[in-house]
Amino acid sequence: MERSKQEKIFQLLAAAGEAIVEVYNSKDFAAQTKADHTPVTRADKASSRILNQGLKELFPEIPIMDEENPIPAYDVRKNWEQYFLIDPLDGTKEFIKRNGEFCINLAFIKGTSPEAGWIYQPLIKTGWYCHRGEGVLEFNAKRETTQLKQPMIDRDVICIAASRSFFKPREAELIEKMQRNFQVEILHCGSSRKQVQMVKGNADMYLKAGPCSEWDTAPGQLMVEEFGGAVLRHDNFETLQYNRKDLINPHFVMLNARLNNPAFIRFLKEIIRE
Repeated sequence: MERSKQEKIFQLLAAAGEAIVEVYNSKDFAAQTKADHTPVTRADKASSRILNQGLKELFPEIPIMDEENPIPAYDVRKNWEQYFLIDPLDGTKEFIKRNGEFCINLAFIKGTSPEAGWIYQPLIKTGWYCHRGEGVLEFNAKRETTQLKQPMIDRDVICIAASRSFFKPREAELIEKMQRNFQVEILHCGSSRKQVQMVKGNADMYLKAGPCSEWDTAPGQLMVEEFGGAVLRHDNFETLQYNRKDLINPHFVMLNARLNNPAFIRFLKEIIRE
């Protein structure tokens, strides 16, 4: 992606982040419940408007799929060769709880795989960007960037990132099975910060056995893969793909480079299929 457009996307994310923080600080969330029983606030909608308008101006020929806008019919979008995928406020429950653990997710999908991804955390004005094959950058609202190095992890325990608001019984069951063979620690955190924790070396895996959508995972998946990790479905252990007919992700596991090896994957297959 051209550097000038990359910087404009950083600006867009910062502007959307400011709109989110303005609502967050006002404490007037005006939270509503959508048809899928998930919450939505004025902040979600404000961020969505900024991102959609900006991306349409920068890339008028590329379609956009946004959690807060009507989703095009599969018969239409299945023919898309590329598109932007947006979650304008990932972690709305964390936003409402006022714990600060919410992000903006943006991915550029080519075919059925993320080609570029951005995760931006508004409260700390910091984000992470990856273009496939070019590593991972950390950036801030001033558009200053730092190239991240793949972490060298040397610990005896396996640190599992788990949802703070969506921790499911099946996830607890699988973790209990893992503890038969490994020493395990749990890192609870909200939104796509879980993937960021993996990229920064603070977590080894993210185990998901509950509902989430494609816009929740696309940018983080790319970053995890960029550093030698994998994102595998529980049902067939194939790589998670995008623009499926059903946008709800199947259960999956994200592994960092340390755990992305045949022996550990065989072990996971065994405990998942028990």
